[in-house]
Amino acid sequence: MSHHKKRRYTGKVPHPLAAGHARILEVAVEAGRRAGRKAAKKKLKRAARHGGLQLSKALRESVLRDAEKAGGRAAHAAAAKAIRKAGHRIAVPADLHPSTGTPLAPGPIHEPAPVPRRRMPGSQVVMEVLRVERPSRSMVRIVAGGEGFDDFESNGAADQYVKLYFANPALGLLPPYDMRALRKTLRREDFPVSRSYTIRRHDPVARELAIEFFIHDPAGPASGWAAAAQPGDQLVLSRPKGKFRPDPKAEQHLYAGDDAGIPAIAAALEMLPRTASGRVFLEVEGPEDEQEFDLPLHMELTWLHRNGEPAAVSSLLPNALRDTPAPHGSVEVLALGGRNAVRDIRKLASHWDIEQRRVHVSSYWTARRPGRTWPVTSANGGHLEAGQRTGGTAD
Repeated sequence: MSHHKKRRYTGKVPHPLAAGHARILEVAVEAGRRAGRKAAKKKLKRAARHGGLQLSKALRESVLRDAEKAGGRAAHAAAAKAIRKAGHRIAVPADLHPSTGTPLAPGPIHEPAPVPRRRMPGSQVVMEVLRVERPSRSMVRIVAGGEGFDDFESNGAADQYVKLYFANPALGLLPPYDMRALRKTLRREDFPVSRSYTIRRHDPVARELAIEFFIHDPAGPASGWAAAAQPGDQLVLSRPKGKFRPDPKAEQHLYAGDDAGIPAIAAALEMLPRTASGRVFLEVEGPEDEQEFDLPLHMELTWLHRNGEPAAVSSLLPNALRDTPAPHGSVEVLALGGRNAVRDIRKLASHWDIEQRRVHVSSYWTARRPGRTWPVTSANGGHLEAGQRTGGTAD
């Protein structure tokens, strides 16, 4: 596991006209939005002139708005990263409020004292649950943020995932957890467990991170915690991994996934150009488990319902792809889900007339035998027994 590099206070002022972090980030976001819109305009104009691409006024404006948002997010992330790399607070003029930039009283610019940065054991990040959402009957979306948000650096991948750490609340352990020290003092069955989960959304502007949990019975440590989570609870996570980024140049996109793969596929769909085309197959238990997504204009979404069939033995996804005309040419394939299903999809894709480097297939979970149990209790109340340990994001 990687660790943060040691940062030193240099005494340099990253921005001579800074009026606190909030003002710098505000300026960066506005500049990024303008740059994003300008670049998109230029690309659309070139596409219309040389490629014959003609968009309606509404569609063109929608593309430009998306470009504005993307530019703002990218600029915010870059500015925040530059501030963190500086290793100290930004110099604040004495006549401006440090966070709002509003005038206080005339005076010179003072360099504040360096602020020591807390090192997280094992590169863990501790965030606070801001709110809990239910995008569908079987899915809980935990939206987290707070002071720990600045310690998290997104890698920008659609399938970026983190390890979440869960400790037995009866032990009273405080995060971040020093895993090396705990191994020396705790019994094996009391050691914090970890589960890998996909990040559904990372919003540097709103300073929010969202992770979706598939709620099942019996619940594991992760799904049990999510079902009982309330605002104010702590979410302990690692640095992100993952590398899939949708190819905007692909002529067609073929995506398939079950409940565990939905967050990554949804993130990938939102990263695609609004003019992208292709098909998406998503497997859930029933109609109440379907979600709404921001689909590109020419992406066709098909929901597949298990209707009581165990997810571990379901063959809905590979069967749906077999019944679909075999893709050929410039096609990007993304399949995420249970081990048995993605194994069949991988075999099926190996016979398609497409470049195999464009095929991205990953097993997200495997059904396992029951394991550790303990009461999962929210910091603000609520109680649920954690049960079966499953693999990947299905826990």
